[in-house]
Amino acid sequence: MDKKIMAIVNPVSAGGKTAKLWPKKSRVFKKEFKYFKEVYTETAGEAVEIARKAVNLNYDYLMAVGGDGTVNEIVNGMLAADLADNLKTKLIISAHGTGSDLSRVLPLPKKTEAVIKRIKKNQSREVNLIKSSYLNHQGEETSRYFINIADCGMGAEVAKKLNASKKNIDGSLSYLFKLFQTLFSYQNKFVRVEADQKLIYEGLLNSVVIANGNYFGGGINIAPEADLFSENINLILLKDFSKAAIIDNLIKAYQGKHLSHPLVESHFVNEIKISSDREVQLEMDGETVGTIDAEFKISAKKISLLV
Repeated sequence: MDKKIMAIVNPVSAGGKTAKLWPKKSRVFKKEFKYFKEVYTETAGEAVEIARKAVNLNYDYLMAVGGDGTVNEIVNGMLAADLADNLKTKLIISAHGTGSDLSRVLPLPKKTEAVIKRIKKNQSREVNLIKSSYLNHQGEETSRYFINIADCGMGAEVAKKLNASKKNIDGSLSYLFKLFQTLFSYQNKFVRVEADQKLIYEGLLNSVVIANGNYFGGGINIAPEADLFSENINLILLKDFSKAAIIDNLIKAYQGKHLSHPLVESHFVNEIKISSDREVQLEMDGETVGTIDAEFKISAKKISLLV
């Protein structure tokens, strides 16, 4: 078959398991597709440039072989390409991450044979993206797209610790370990949250979640009402929780039953502004990208995704 496919492989994802598991799958794809190429990333951020170049070379599909962070980089590379305004390249997600929360939201084909079948049928669906503007680690204003979830506050601090670790245990357990490690030292931050030009909340907050998808943290159903295919952002506020209340509410959050808590608010909005006079970490799709002040809105650009 003449489909041009490039697999962008993050070999260190899933605690390095991807480097061992991917070659077997790769051999199957190479037998089915004449123009199948794979590129292994060596450094963080490298997938952005690989994806950008691949789109400009008119690849039909890019395959993200890694976790949600790998998907995030590839999406941003696709939208940075010269051909982004008339984007024909489609995205395949082969989930090999510590958490791979995006794969919990989407009806993604799991088996290699099922992926091949859907590629041949050209079966895909457009998914919404959220565009964010924020301060990077150097304090410079920058922008980035994401598919699943961003959050600032304690959740981002957990992600920062998790990304600095070796991630050599199951994704959910890794997140829980770092969550409890962070919990006992983290202090809620004074944050101002505006949505659709109205003040939503001003005061101490544990976390602000900007959700397009439902899950983060290796299976926590933090935004059960969110919809990747809607035209709204689900804004979740986790207010001035005590440490004991966070632990007590965590089980409910895994089940998506935490929204009834008096310190949790859920809103559906189009644009969000978050600010603070404190340093508040920000993460997107599991990657710690910088700090607030930050703005978010549904992007006019979309990605076609194999589902």
